[in-house]
Amino acid sequence: MPEHESPTGTETQALQKLKDLFDAPVSGVAQEIAPADEMFDDNREHYFGVGQSALRMVKLALLASGKAPGDVKQVLDLPSGHGRVLRVLRAAFPGAQLTACDLLRDGVDYCSREFGARPVYSQDPIDAVSLETRFDLIWCGSLLTHLDAPRWDDFLAYFVAHLNPGGLLLFTVHGASVLQRLKSGWNYGLDVEGMRRLTAGMQKAGFGYVDYPNNQGYGISIAERDWTLKRLAQHRELRVLAYCDRGWDDHQDVIACSRDTWAAPPGPAAETHATLDLGLET
Repeated sequence: MPEHESPTGTETQALQKLKDLFDAPVSGVAQEIAPADEMFDDNREHYFGVGQSALRMVKLALLASGKAPGDVKQVLDLPSGHGRVLRVLRAAFPGAQLTACDLLRDGVDYCSREFGARPVYSQDPIDAVSLETRFDLIWCGSLLTHLDAPRWDDFLAYFVAHLNPGGLLLFTVHGASVLQRLKSGWNYGLDVEGMRRLTAGMQKAGFGYVDYPNNQGYGISIAERDWTLKRLAQHRELRVLAYCDRGWDDHQDVIACSRDTWAAPPGPAAETHATLDLGLET
């Protein structure tokens, strides 16, 4: 369509139909919530909406990569928790083999029992975890948001190694909107000094990280979009499909990638991957 030309009535109806399909929640999601699920805050609507929000981002990645739901036969949720997202992926991909991986063993056991997921107990470092398969879809929600930059590389390399060619990786980060939340009074479990160091790092280098009080190696990270994309460019097998501001639960940014099917040539990357920035919000 030429620039500034308005869509026709038929085009508008087609776009609306596509949006309706994109926004439609999947049915048949298991409704029981584990008593030990720390992600449940007594708001069932929000709890189940978070899972549907993740699926919306998965739909975007499928669309951007030209894949069909039937192409998704192996799914990894890491960290799975008690299945806030995994239950929705079970409903959306009923024929897929799910794998639940988490340090939280009770959560992994619950996902295995309730959703038929293959249970894998995580370890630190992540390289010690044997998954024994590759995946068509990896969902990583709210993990890198708690890790310092070197551990981002550890997990991204691990995910690349466990993606099938053409497989999809979706992970979430704390982006610029979280910086605004910090400025408006959200503390994310940090004390005043921690919040100051976190925001200072973000403003100086495009990335900030601080440990939670009395919790070495686990805390809160925040990253500018450009910093994240440059970091991803170091993992040359990954092709960025989309960067969605606040794409998950109207809070965390979502980056969707696919593993290239061609072997990258040796030597440094020539340029940062191009991205499709849709700025989608849930």
